[in-house]
Amino acid sequence: MTADLNEKKQDVPDALVPSVEQLSTVLQTVNDDRTPPQERDGALRTARQVTSALEVISDPGTPQAARRQLTGLVKQLTSTLDVANSPRTSPEEGRVLTLLADRSASALRAFGAPETPPALAADLAATLQNLLPQSAEDVAANASIPVRLRETVAAAVQAASDPRNGDDERKGLAQSAHETSSSWHDRGSSGSSDDKRRLEKQLKEAAAAQGLPDETLGKAAAACTNTLFELVSDATLAKELRSLTPDTWNSQGVQDFWKSREEANDSLDVYAQLQNHKVDDTSLAIRRLLPRLSDAVSADDLISTVGPPALHCLQAALELDRDAGVSSGSWVSAAEQI
Repeated sequence: MTADLNEKKQDVPDALVPSVEQLSTVLQTVNDDRTPPQERDGALRTARQVTSALEVISDPGTPQAARRQLTGLVKQLTSTLDVANSPRTSPEEGRVLTLLADRSASALRAFGAPETPPALAADLAATLQNLLPQSAEDVAANASIPVRLRETVAAAVQAASDPRNGDDERKGLAQSAHETSSSWHDRGSSGSSDDKRRLEKQLKEAAAAQGLPDETLGKAAAACTNTLFELVSDATLAKELRSLTPDTWNSQGVQDFWKSREEANDSLDVYAQLQNHKVDDTSLAIRRLLPRLSDAVSADDLISTVGPPALHCLQAALELDRDAGVSSGSWVSAAEQI
């Protein structure tokens, strides 16, 4: 990835060369055993999307307005990742910033698409200006903004950038995300509760409009688990899953619940980085894992902070309930309403 960025650096406008170099430095920083693998993956995913955006920026056929917006977002994303990996940033805030950058990078495709309405692009650009900190001072200024609210705004950016959602839904989400993120800056607090409720309602409507995915239990559970590993703190996951995870994990301590893969239709292979920086994996039965995850995050909180990707969790919960009679709390009732 670093070599690819160095190659792209030869073709980008001079104003973007420092950002490309900054992103290369971030990738070298996260390529360390002490970096939680989930955060390393988030930085890599963002870098891949930035690399694709650099090709669009360098294309002489790209409209000037789109090039200007893409250039601004590339600068914002690289600066945010740089702040996330700064020694001045706490590990928890670094995790949050990496997640916000990863989700926000989805807007790159919207800025580069000719069918994106100008008003939608403008709202996305303004939202990201509020959401993505560019310095340690910005991080301090956002300290009073609840993490869940920032994650909700990032989920709205992701949903508004997704062409699978209707134009009206995308415009509404982008506008509400802009208003919500602006209100917390204008008021110097967590912003308007009305803005937050409207945004959460629109995210639920967008998820309902997409409908539950046509997936097997194993695939849906794997996608759900990976989403939750990003959303829920590792300390909470360690507490909720303690009776399911190996004794070696519990005695050593888990630093990062990393990812899961479908092992069979009824089980997942779950990977984690332990406190000694070693990566280990274990097989977990979905019928035991899913109810624990639903205890950690209610259906309302799940959809309002993740958006449509939360549908994987609801689909898995519905299948598990119907086929095995195992309930996953509020996830089942939420799935039945879609």
